[in-house]
Amino acid sequence: MKALVLEGTTEDSVRLSDDVELVGALEPRQCRVEIRAAGVCGSDLSCVHGKYYMPLPLVPGHEAAGVVVETGSAVTYCEVGDHVILSTFSNCGHCPDCEGGNPGNCPQSMGALRQPYTEGEQLLYNFAGIGAFSQQTVVGENQCIPIPKDVPLTSAALIGCGVITGTGAVFNRAQVKLGDSCVVIGSGGVGLNVIQAAALVGASQIIAIDRVPEKEQFARDFGATDFILAEGDDFDPIKAVMSVCPGGVDHAFEVVGSTALLTQAISMTRPGGNICAVGVPDLTAEVTYPFQALHQNKNLMGIRAGGARPRKDFPMLADLYLKGKLKLDEMISHTAGLDGLQGAFDSLKTGAEARTVLLPNG
Repeated sequence: MKALVLEGTTEDSVRLSDDVELVGALEPRQCRVEIRAAGVCGSDLSCVHGKYYMPLPLVPGHEAAGVVVETGSAVTYCEVGDHVILSTFSNCGHCPDCEGGNPGNCPQSMGALRQPYTEGEQLLYNFAGIGAFSQQTVVGENQCIPIPKDVPLTSAALIGCGVITGTGAVFNRAQVKLGDSCVVIGSGGVGLNVIQAAALVGASQIIAIDRVPEKEQFARDFGATDFILAEGDDFDPIKAVMSVCPGGVDHAFEVVGSTALLTQAISMTRPGGNICAVGVPDLTAEVTYPFQALHQNKNLMGIRAGGARPRKDFPMLADLYLKGKLKLDEMISHTAGLDGLQGAFDSLKTGAEARTVLLPNG
């Protein structure tokens, strides 16, 4: 079958192969899924650039939806023919974290590495427990979340990462309330979902910041009340936010993955507010947190995949989409085959578009 294979830490080290195969028979609680759609997000670019220190070679891609084509002997949660969104949480389902409603904290979901593919004699890893840039993949039962078949899979794929990361940051971690104020630093795919989730819960002020002028209309369409263009050598984002929200915001969401911006977000937040680290920098990066911020009861929050509870959150988001309350289609700028990855990366780097979705099976 066709799949993309990453062999190094540059964009030209990704190649399209026609000779990738899945390894062996399914384990009792595994599912084989035909990938119908896979979004290309910033984490894929970071993976290719080596920021996550993944073993190679691997099949990249992690934001996906598809159709179950085979199930293991003990699978009960989904069945052949189901339309599913894939979760990056390969959690066990029975540890205290899983049973407590925090599957992202399950030790089994934290960087578990598998090699479900082979290319000739070479075993291949799968990025984020999925490896979505392939025609098929094998995942655990807990990673397959069934959704209604009237949700287009090209749109559903985005729920698996960009949408749940942004909306979950608002719903699950920061728990933004009616009348709260927010600043969202970065208006890409994840940032737009922070914005629309904040609007859904009734935030009174949603300030979007981005360096790309074309992002303003996107941000406002998704619910931003204010847009600040980050331009010029003397641009001061803290001063800019304070000029439209004196005293600071209740919640600051850093979505770019910059420790410098995260530090600035601390000063944008009022005493008692939340600073939400949504974007992911190099995993070796360090953040300096001033004691005065602690003394002011400011809360610095790590946010992994929106603090998702996939079995609850994915169907809920799909339902919001079907009711016309959640924008998904509007984020898709282009679709392409597996050979369109570089074009998708180029669009990500310019920042002018939200998402390209790859269609591995055409």
